[in-house]
Amino acid sequence: MPAEPLLTVFTSTVFADVARIWFQCVSRAFSDGLARFEIFHDSDGPQLDPQDFPGATILHRTSTCREFHDAYNEAVQRCQTRYLAIIDSDVFWVSRGVWPRVQEELKDPKVAAVSCVSRSRKKSHGTYSVVLKPEIYREVMKTLPDGFFPRAKNPDPNLPIFDWQWYDTGDVLSLAVVEAGYKINFHHMDRSGEIVRFFGVTLTRRGAATVGERKLAEMAGKGRYFWRGWSSNLTLRRLHNHLFPNAQPYGFSLAASSLLKRSIWASPKRQRYRLCFLWLLWRSAGKVKRFVRN
Repeated sequence: MPAEPLLTVFTSTVFADVARIWFQCVSRAFSDGLARFEIFHDSDGPQLDPQDFPGATILHRTSTCREFHDAYNEAVQRCQTRYLAIIDSDVFWVSRGVWPRVQEELKDPKVAAVSCVSRSRKKSHGTYSVVLKPEIYREVMKTLPDGFFPRAKNPDPNLPIFDWQWYDTGDVLSLAVVEAGYKINFHHMDRSGEIVRFFGVTLTRRGAATVGERKLAEMAGKGRYFWRGWSSNLTLRRLHNHLFPNAQPYGFSLAASSLLKRSIWASPKRQRYRLCFLWLLWRSAGKVKRFVRN
């Protein structure tokens, strides 16, 4: 009789095509019955096809689980395995060696979580790729029922709202866990290459649907966020359609030429950054392809 899984692997996704790639990676990184898989579909669009995610539980929006922050909180409360891994759908594990190391770190009773991909500006695990002990998080969330929700800490009505001290998804919860006397081990495995991460995937696709290609290209040409998101989606489109030639094609129709037209006139410093980022995307896609194919 197979052993009971040690962990539940959870993600929230808007797009089925991104989730297909994600599932192919996690089902290999946690193979041999190590994990249960849960996918929250944070969209009112076409349903996810269970045949694309064999063995996974697909969850949908409800009156109490309205969007992804609710879904993270519910995943913690619902989890019945020893560990819970929350991994963003555009963050891909490409090594079977990560989980044994994480599990070893979690043997320390004072370690509440191992953050495989962490925020750079704050001591927070966010939800990029964190493996946590749900019983500890449930205890902490008794006094922090909002859990993973972002918020402004000590907002000052005398200051403009943009000057308030803002905390993103999972930041306040990370602080609360540490303040309760536990440790979170912070890593950056996206830098070491054992985990690969794409950027701005969901908001860029939603932005394209809202403001259109021309306006989004203008925004991408001026800033970093949507430029990275557009480039990430172009890379994932090529990767997805190569891995799943018989599936519905990747649902990002914007052209590389539109982005290039708005990006070509930029400072040498910005262009160097963009070239380095494109090199990173190319390497990341190659790692995903090799891991899935092998």
